[in-house]
Amino acid sequence: MAFYLAAPLAVPVMVSAVSAAVSAASAVAANWPVRSARAKQMEAEEAARKMETLVQMAILVALSKTSEAEDSAKTAQNRLEELQRLSAEASRRADEARLAVERKWFEGVRPECRPSDEDISRMKERYHYSPGFIHIAVVGSAGAGKSSFINAVRGLSKNDPVAAPTGIVETTDTVTRYADPHQDSRMIWYDIPGSGTPNVSDWQYFNDMGLYIFDCIIVLTDNRVLESDLAILRACKPFKNIEAFIVRSKSDQHINNMVCEKMPQGFDPCDPDMDTETRSLFLLKKSEERQRFIDETSQSVQMHLEREKLPPRKVYVICMDGMLATANKIRSSRAIDEADLLSDVKGFVLKRLQSGC
Repeated sequence: MAFYLAAPLAVPVMVSAVSAAVSAASAVAANWPVRSARAKQMEAEEAARKMETLVQMAILVALSKTSEAEDSAKTAQNRLEELQRLSAEASRRADEARLAVERKWFEGVRPECRPSDEDISRMKERYHYSPGFIHIAVVGSAGAGKSSFINAVRGLSKNDPVAAPTGIVETTDTVTRYADPHQDSRMIWYDIPGSGTPNVSDWQYFNDMGLYIFDCIIVLTDNRVLESDLAILRACKPFKNIEAFIVRSKSDQHINNMVCEKMPQGFDPCDPDMDTETRSLFLLKKSEERQRFIDETSQSVQMHLEREKLPPRKVYVICMDGMLATANKIRSSRAIDEADLLSDVKGFVLKRLQSGC
């Protein structure tokens, strides 16, 4: 830069030098013979012209360098401004991502994350994962009837010595492993604590309970599909090793409630003295409400799945008495999808075992 600044200052100096040279040449020529004075003067003038040309070239070079320096400085400034813009944009996006994560945490939705190999090994050891067996987890909200379902699907009443404890409130506070009592069965059932309880919040449920190690997950719903149920189904989607089933429990209770709302005031379905006309009306309404319950349940579940961009799934509508009877190969008027559920679960187990699980 010093050179560029000095270049314009050098021009007058160089011009002065040229003038001095010309004057000196003229003074010398005056003392020579006239014959050679003119030649010497022409040589001096030629030398001055060459010097002037060199000065002009030096000026042009200096100006060119100055222009290049200005262009370089402008380019550098533009690059700096672009970097500053990109940095500000990256900072803005990072803030937006952070706020989005914080909002999800505040709303109870945990960011999805894949378990490490260490996590998988640790959970398999914790749950006594056994190669050659199919591990089935029964999950759902507190009070959905998970323990009762595990008893019924294994053909056990709640009073059986090896039955899972049941109750109105959540009776399972740790994951409990139950062998299938049927001979040569390769199924192991797991009773998982209810999601959405004070001890296990929704966004912790799938990862913290290690559900990613199971071969099959049965999502048991009661009354309506909850966000915690959908969260489990969403979490299952990336895991190709997990087969998920959706089961609507306590169908008999819900259907009876729907029928009673259609019957005359004061109707008691347990009245032993019910007259023939009332009983006929009751059975008609029960048939109608049963079908309505099945249709509405399926429509509701499919609507929630579509909203969450999850693939459609069959919904198995069952009750515990119907499941217990079906598991023990006894016909039941209360049964709806119990036989289909057992058949589909056993079909999955057979297929997975044949593939080498």
